[in-house]
Amino acid sequence: MNAAPAALKLSGIVLALLLSGCGDEQPRQKSSEKRSGLTKVEQTDWLSMQDETNPGDWLIAREIKSGAKFAPDDADKLRQSLAEASARFKDTPRMIANRAVQLEQMLKDAGSNESAIVLISGLTRAVAPGRIESFGAAGHQYINMRKAGLSRERAFDELSKRYGTGG
Repeated sequence: MNAAPAALKLSGIVLALLLSGCGDEQPRQKSSEKRSGLTKVEQTDWLSMQDETNPGDWLIAREIKSGAKFAPDDADKLRQSLAEASARFKDTPRMIANRAVQLEQMLKDAGSNESAIVLISGLTRAVAPGRIESFGAAGHQYINMRKAGLSRERAFDELSKRYGTGG
């Protein structure tokens, strides 16, 4: 029996298994693995899969740290907006929070000051369920529109025309 074809077949199977595991989200953590235990929201600029911090609380802490005032009603609205975004885009709240912070930084680098919280709310209102692949895809289109010179309101309006319930 020739070992070369068997080895090639095995290496092909291993490669296929490795490639099938690639993606935005990491596989669910096994219960035997340790979580980071991170519960202090000020300690990180990014939420990992192991962090135990609630994404809404993390976003609120970031906003407060930047000087924003948050009333209990504002916090409730944010949590509701994050839950709605998660359902609409079929992304986890952690993923949406992280992507929104990335978008916030990209806009800041381009000279615009838009908070992650405003971006979550605006993109969620502008895009109807199932009309765009993910929150990240909607955010990418928004960034492109802003870089092309559209105002915040106009960019959200354009997204709504393209991907809203009436579009």
